[in-house]
Amino acid sequence: MQSISGEEIYSLIETICSFGSRYMGTNGLAQARDYILSRLEEIGLQVKTESFSYLSYETKSVSLHVDGRRLDCEPLANAAFAKKPVTAPLAYCGVGTQEEIARLKTQGIDLTESILVSDNMRSFLAYTAAEATGALGLISVTTLQDNTIRCGSGRLDRKPGSIPSVCIGGEDGRKIIPRLRSGEHVEATLQTDGRTEWKQGQNLIGRPPNLAGPRILLSAHYDSLWNGIHAMDNAAGVATIMEVARELTRSKETGFECVLFSGEELGLWGSAGYVERHQQDLSDINAVINLDTVGSDQSKVEVGVTADIRPFCQTITEQMGVVVDCWNTPPRPGSDQRLFAERGVPSIWIANCGSDLRYHTPLDVPSIMRPERLEVTARLTFEFFKQLRTRSIQEKPRKR
Repeated sequence: MQSISGEEIYSLIETICSFGSRYMGTNGLAQARDYILSRLEEIGLQVKTESFSYLSYETKSVSLHVDGRRLDCEPLANAAFAKKPVTAPLAYCGVGTQEEIARLKTQGIDLTESILVSDNMRSFLAYTAAEATGALGLISVTTLQDNTIRCGSGRLDRKPGSIPSVCIGGEDGRKIIPRLRSGEHVEATLQTDGRTEWKQGQNLIGRPPNLAGPRILLSAHYDSLWNGIHAMDNAAGVATIMEVARELTRSKETGFECVLFSGEELGLWGSAGYVERHQQDLSDINAVINLDTVGSDQSKVEVGVTADIRPFCQTITEQMGVVVDCWNTPPRPGSDQRLFAERGVPSIWIANCGSDLRYHTPLDVPSIMRPERLEVTARLTFEFFKQLRTRSIQEKPRKR
């Protein structure tokens, strides 16, 4: 493991980000695909692509006016389009918990005649909560100090949303939320226009030539949202997987498969396509190690892990002297390991505890990455693989 290099991972991140936004269907995504495949082939892996269907989300225009003043906004992916303006009073629902929703109802607010406002950084949680109330729409507020807007997705279950939604910056949100908390009447007009249609995406596969039998998946998603080059989310995960694969190949390790998913940002479409295609041989996957949002100057170390292998993983981190800032069992559901874990495949998600709020914003650029932190993630991934490969995992019935 001596040749794993954080500097090399950083260089790979810069190259991937040089292609621009890797939003589904863009030229940047196609360039990243070709580059990743060529790199995996160079290190000695057999490469191929696997296609899957996904529901694209393409926005033509969005607008938001609050008390007649137009605010900068971005769409929330997978939300419904509202070609006709939706005008309604605003209601602040916090992060959208059941308690916060109930509080609004006790105040006599008719949520079915309101546009909700939420500052939950995980927009898909706020969006589904807003849908459940019957609200007319949702405004997602970014919690950064300036007015940078964080984009996101309304749903991660590959279903189209039922209400329109936009995202606004923190400065604009902080002007609105105190007014709503004080009971002031604030009215907004929301309008979005665009289209959705079925398209084809591609997952990228790299395997050792002599792979046979059970395998461990090393995964990351190579797509991004439209509003930036997104180094942390998730050029870093892809670059780290490529560096680990290089070291595994150099060490003549087998029993692994690199899978770089696309369509993650729009609802885990790539991993869903992989699971569907390989549902008959999921029992040959001994574990999934997924990397997503790692290695920035504000990143902590998160290990999300299914209960069956948590003690095993904790022992490894202790042996390596790696400080894990947060453990999650099971892993949080927001990335590609989710569908494997739901089917009983032992799964690990190495992430950053949600500690870096610049994800999904234009501020997520290579200069915020730190080679030494990237190297820790790579070495931890390598060690998880090495010890999982030699460990006999007790099989459990797998959901199909």
